[in-house]
Amino acid sequence: MRNFLLLTFLLMSLQLRAQGLQLWTCQSTNATGFNWNTEEGYRWENKIIPKESIAIDINGSNSSYNFNSKSIPMSCEEFTNETGEKLVSCIRSDRQPHDFLVLNLASGQASLSRLGGSVSSNTFFREIVSTSIFQCTN
Repeated sequence: MRNFLLLTFLLMSLQLRAQGLQLWTCQSTNATGFNWNTEEGYRWENKIIPKESIAIDINGSNSSYNFNSKSIPMSCEEFTNETGEKLVSCIRSDRQPHDFLVLNLASGQASLSRLGGSVSSNTFFREIVSTSIFQCTN
């Protein structure tokens, strides 16, 4: 029975890999951003972004990343850049296309840009605009 369970687990793992599902855990190494200040003249100010962790599930148009206990849906595509590196490029897929993620499959380095607040017409509140760099493992 134990051998059967082990074989079943192995086959399921191989099937997930064959379908292209990739699971990555990522730790922030650097981040920068801008915060909208309404108290002293309606302007963008530099903001220190705390280090954070994310988990990325790459599975084509059914991809997602987990951030602050929220699952953010994404659509991802793999491509090769001009220097021959294999990358995954993802955009948010829930009709709020303001998150952009790029992952280098060889190095595990990733960049997440959250840009939603930069185009808001609300002058009293805008989300933080930020870019974070991560080191990921799968």
